[in-house]
Amino acid sequence: MNLTPKERADALIAQGRALLEQGDLARATDLLNQAVRLYWAAGEQYAAAAQIGNYGWALRRKGRPDLARPYLEQAAALFEQLGLKDFAERHRFAAEDVNPGVTEELLASLPPAVRGALERGDGAGLQFALDALPLAERNLVLERLAAAGVIAPLDGEDADGREEALRQFEPLLQGIAAVARGDAGERAEVELALRDIERKGWRLRRAAERIWAGERRLDRLSEDLDDLDRAMVERILAILDEDQAAPPHPAE
Repeated sequence: MNLTPKERADALIAQGRALLEQGDLARATDLLNQAVRLYWAAGEQYAAAAQIGNYGWALRRKGRPDLARPYLEQAAALFEQLGLKDFAERHRFAAEDVNPGVTEELLASLPPAVRGALERGDGAGLQFALDALPLAERNLVLERLAAAGVIAPLDGEDADGREEALRQFEPLLQGIAAVARGDAGERAEVELALRDIERKGWRLRRAAERIWAGERRLDRLSEDLDDLDRAMVERILAILDEDQAAPPHPAE
């Protein structure tokens, strides 16, 4: 069976993860480097950044924040280039905090209710305070607490990462949908934004132009796109479907 470069990279990442758990750091690092080269060759910039970051988080969880730091810093830089500022911030925060634990700096960065629950040692109060936060802020706080060793590492990073990326790009995706609905006034600004993110590695511009031309089939719009670009196209189509499903406004 012939695997695509991304599939080969994913397989190497899985092997490397197992080797890291076994304590074979040298071989795990070598597999990560091979996988990253494949991701870049396939145009999968987001996957490369995410896996570099995941490797840094894994090293932190194994009690080696000193080794984790360069990977977290590299991931932060790549996410910054991709326009994912929240991702960049959380990786940069973890890279700078080389001494996990509840520090004064960590407490000062937290919302008051979360900080108070930690200072009191109130587990139930901490959960209540976290649940009360907006989703994006809660995810950022959870990552900080996980990096500091206060809570267990989070699961489902890929799904959470996709949702957060979609949230960050939602205004642009709404703009693309608006142009598709016939709002020509937004087109120049949206095209400028698409060219800007294309320079950062996203490949959404061609799909947007085809949507504006009337194409609505996801399989055709997402040809040669990576998973995250495809998810963005899917979100644009969902916005347009929501418009069609909405009941008409009553006549004045």
